Amino acid sequence: MSANESLNLASQLQHVGAQHRLGRGLVGALEQSVTFATSHVDDLPVYARLSNTSNHAEVCALVAALHHAETGLVFSSGMAAIHAVLCSLLKPGDHILVQENCYGSTQGLCQKILSRWGIESSFAPLDEWENALKKNTRVLFFESISNPYCLPQKLSQALAAREKSGALLVCDNTFASPVNCTPLLHGVDVVIESATKYLNGHSDLVCGAVACEQSIAEKIAANAMYIGGFLSTSGCMQLLKGLRTLKVRMNAHNENGRRFAAEASNMHGVAKVYHGSLLGESNSWIKDFSGMMAIRFENYVDVPKLLGNLKLVSDVPSLGGTETTACMPWWTTNRWMTEAEKRALGIDEQLVRFSIGLEDVNDLLADLRCALQVYTLS
Repeated sequence: MSANESLNLASQLQHVGAQHRLGRGLVGALEQSVTFATSHVDDLPVYARLSNTSNHAEVCALVAALHHAETGLVFSSGMAAIHAVLCSLLKPGDHILVQENCYGSTQGLCQKILSRWGIESSFAPLDEWENALKKNTRVLFFESISNPYCLPQKLSQALAAREKSGALLVCDNTFASPVNCTPLLHGVDVVIESATKYLNGHSDLVCGAVACEQSIAEKIAANAMYIGGFLSTSGCMQLLKGLRTLKVRMNAHNENGRRFAAEASNMHGVAKVYHGSLLGESNSWIKDFSGMMAIRFENYVDVPKLLGNLKLVSDVPSLGGTETTACMPWWTTNRWMTEAEKRALGIDEQLVRFSIGLEDVNDLLADLRCALQVYTLS
């Protein structure tokens, strides 16, 4: 066990990676330079696009520690991270099996980009994965908590497909964060985070992160060098600052999420609330369910007007910040899909994805009750 592994999470968040800092500053210095004078090409740092500055080293060390991984990598967005991973693990003639009803841009990447390179993709619920496997299946991709329905997935089903196929298992852990879920400890091969969301946590930085074993990370890093989706050194420093408060923020998001989901499920005008705390099922691999939830409103509720009347909730297509946000997946995360495709997944104009922030949850609940009272049309 390394010194970092012997620390509890709260201590890791404050100290892991500090050995990479320049000088003796309590907070790491920002190395703004793009390139560096070295005596040999293997000396570090060399060039920022290679993600080898001291700022990259510090934040990557912390990402690895949070996921109990050998290596961490950071990217300029969550989609850049997903793109780099899939391009590194797949080749023409391969097949990727993806969880049905996943993030729309993940599905779009598979269908619109990977398909051009002769990489086949298909989509199925996890309980149908074993039957959906093909001889050329090389990657299995799922989300620990699904987007947009915000429901925890059954890891046992993913692992069964992995065992049967021998494919690499990749998990998008964005909605859970490593505070609530550490997939690598449960048999997953690669974990991806849209660090724009909970990891940074302040709605002011677009970035992505990957954690995995060294041999896989070397393949991803080698491809990422040419793809170019690296995180800037200033972005690394900003992400690191966000990470230092991750545990205290997630504890508050978790508590607010549970309370908001429970109260909202009993409101007039609400047909159903989707949140892991309401399932009553064992999800031992996911400790808690964050502030992410989906709410389906009754057909008589005018959802756009409802969102427009919320005073404390911003109608924007992002999540994981300190402020509460909401969006309609019909018009945002799944907008590019056809109407038939969206309705087949149960995504319609009555479904809203909420990201519960750090406000007083009683104020948030009062805000929703007021908006429902005004715009309940029955």
